[in-house]
This record gives sequence, C-alpha cells and structure tokens, in this order.
Amino acid sequence: MNLTFGKVDTVNPGTRGRALDHIGFEIRNLPQFIAKLEAADVKLDSPLRKAGNGTTSIAFLTDPWGTYIELTEGLAPSAPATR
Repeated sequence: MNLTFGKVDTVNPGTRGRALDHIGFEIRNLPQFIAKLEAADVKLDSPLRKAGNGTTSIAFLTDPWGTYIELTEGLAPSAPATR
C-alpha cells in the first residue's frame, strides 16, 4: 500500500465520529516512522505514547482529506509459546 500526503485547499469533514471513525496501521519502528512524518511537516493529533496495555506504542494523525489514522507498534499478539 502507498499513502500519499499532500496539501489541500479545502477542508473535508473528516471521518471521526462517523460510520468509519478511523483506520489503523501496524508500523515497524514507529518512532523512526513518526520522525520521518514530522520531518515532512506532518502534524500528529496525539504524540507517540504507550497504550493502556503498556507494550503497544500508539499515535494518531488526520490526513489532508480528513481521515483519522491510528499508528501502532506492538499491537499484534505475540506468537503462542511452544512446549
């Protein structure tokens, strides 16, 4: 998948609070990815932080078309232990 971010001249109503509230992506090395976004002047809606489970990193942003996006690292469950 390829996401392209670009400047828009009109404001869209966005997805928050609608039937599709947001989309999410699991990202490897999320701090590095967020640093790249910020270097490209992409503003986060919430900074990188640990989620309630203490192991998942999470951040949110809204793209120029109003789509609310959740970025996570460590959300996927770990593989079951082998005996």
